Amino acid sequence: MKSAWLHQHQHEQLIIFCNGWGMDGAPFLPLGAREYDVLMLFDYRDPTLDCDLATLFKQYQNTFLVSWSMGVWAGQQIFQPWSHCLQGAMAINGTLCPVHDQFGIPVQLYAATLEQFSETTRLKFYRRMCRDRQTFNTFLDNQPQRSVQNQGLELAALQGQVTCHPAETAIYTHVLIADQDMVVPTANQLAFWQGREVRRIEGPHFLFYGWNTWDELVGTVL
Repeated sequence: MKSAWLHQHQHEQLIIFCNGWGMDGAPFLPLGAREYDVLMLFDYRDPTLDCDLATLFKQYQNTFLVSWSMGVWAGQQIFQPWSHCLQGAMAINGTLCPVHDQFGIPVQLYAATLEQFSETTRLKFYRRMCRDRQTFNTFLDNQPQRSVQNQGLELAALQGQVTCHPAETAIYTHVLIADQDMVVPTANQLAFWQGREVRRIEGPHFLFYGWNTWDELVGTVL
């Protein structure tokens, strides 16, 4: 697992962002940060984290976790022992059963994506992830700088790693679900988080361009 700073200006507050599969920091360049440093975790081929969390938490007064898509599952694995150090944790368009016919990405769809993964498949995935033309075009202008082979290796590694955990064990204090998610189907997310308070939000699987800054994003729940 890799880490990279999206914003580092010696602020007193930190956002840790668990990114989705196949991503890097490029798609998030349009988002600014005013009062937060933002550290991104991504590329889950190796589950070992390349930074020291104990040292990181000591450097900030408040730390907020934002996890998206496959990052929701990854964030649970990483931060469950550290949940007492978090001011809050937000799950966006993801579950703790990331590959599951009822609670995540349908099993056959995941397998077919892996088997057929190519430049064409990747573009179709990006389009399905973004849905509307404006979001899609902005995403393509800032698309991940990772090769098809590199992304495919992560997809395969995750297929062997992912497990399923009940919502009752979740460290997440806030759950955002997009109404038009075609990657992790909205209905599957709602089924998984049943019984938990969720916020429904209009938009596709990738909905980050609905905010100008990370401050605005976490401000929706703080």
